[in-house]
Amino acid sequence: MRAGPLACRALGGLQHARISSRASVRCHAGGTISALRPPATAGGQLAEVDTPALLLDLDAFEHNCEKLRKAMVKFPGVAVRPHAKAHKTAEVAALQLKLLRASGVCCQKVVEAEAMAEGGLTDLLLSNEVVAKRKIERLAGLAAAGTRISVCFESEANLRALNAAAAAQGTHLDVLVEVNVGQDRCGVDRPEEAVALAAAAKALDNVRFAGIQAYHGGLQHIRDPQERAAKVGQVVDRARAAAGALTAAGHPCGTVTGGGTGSFRIEAGSGVFTEVQPGSFAFNDVDYSKNVQEDGSVNEWEQSLWVLTQVMSTNEGRALAVVDAGTKAVSLDSGPPRLHSGFEQMYGVTMEYVSGGDEHGKLLWPQGAYQMPMQLPPVGSLLLLQPGHCDPTVNLYDHIVSVRGLRFGAPTDFRQAAGAQARVEAVWSVRGRGPGH
Repeated sequence: MRAGPLACRALGGLQHARISSRASVRCHAGGTISALRPPATAGGQLAEVDTPALLLDLDAFEHNCEKLRKAMVKFPGVAVRPHAKAHKTAEVAALQLKLLRASGVCCQKVVEAEAMAEGGLTDLLLSNEVVAKRKIERLAGLAAAGTRISVCFESEANLRALNAAAAAQGTHLDVLVEVNVGQDRCGVDRPEEAVALAAAAKALDNVRFAGIQAYHGGLQHIRDPQERAAKVGQVVDRARAAAGALTAAGHPCGTVTGGGTGSFRIEAGSGVFTEVQPGSFAFNDVDYSKNVQEDGSVNEWEQSLWVLTQVMSTNEGRALAVVDAGTKAVSLDSGPPRLHSGFEQMYGVTMEYVSGGDEHGKLLWPQGAYQMPMQLPPVGSLLLLQPGHCDPTVNLYDHIVSVRGLRFGAPTDFRQAAGAQARVEAVWSVRGRGPGH
């Protein structure tokens, strides 16, 4: 019996082999597995990219990294550790480290850490807790192979499991106590709990107490800057209390890590945090673009991540265009994607995206634009969608298509509106994607 796709994937015995399979496995059960076929080739034009596709505008990406690097100059002694959960791609992480002059990245799942290590990154913080025995063993395996691994914990039982796995593989893990700073998700609630866990870690041979994590993801999208600063100030207070109790007990925190794209300046300027973890800044999305800054502006970061989609059908009677990017191509958890502003530059209005199902998206001509002639994008046109939420949108794709020249002046047709002159620089496999095994 000829092996099917799942059997082909199962042939890889090592974790790294399984990760690589997304990019390289070819199975002759009727040809190449279509999901593993890259949507583009380096050097090609944007018009040649299979849709829907995930595009990374390298010019905007580099601009965002440089902007963050300059922002962090104001906070000497505070490191930036960009979060890889946004992209799950080693090539993107390596480029971030180079541009930011940083030494390591955060990961949220073990498979993300494996993807980063496979790509040559050597300093990884698992900014989450890992409790499953097999996952702990995989994490320890990365450390045994030479990667510096740090991981969060909140219980002595988990700490001992981490220590046992590290001992079994002749290595060690750095461990950080996770402190609940208001999100009421994971983490200890009281400073004395952190002190007890630090003491327990110091009594073991194959883990090293490194500090605390104090992160509140729920505050990153508070729109009003004053409200955001006040709420993050409470996070800082809880982190200060935990770090102070640890120091007083003889367990100084070498690392106090946390903060995200929406709040990193507050943590970095607190005098408490030694490291911040912004991730979405590099890509941006509709949700983050709505955050108001202290000067009253929005759109703090350039949009570098786009979904390239093609018009499948139009209907003037229903005042809509149908595109090939449905819920398999865009995440709707933080709201719908938004058309690139080039469309509005052309026609003075934009079209609203609504879900048309798994494989279809509907672009609706605004009902209030009666004074303007309806001009729907023709069938076959390429359009760019700004994701509502970048992280889960990336998680839907096997590849990121990195491009140069995705710049817009005053477009005169839909090809220009979709950046048809842009060139593909590279196609990268999103090796850390998936539900988080």
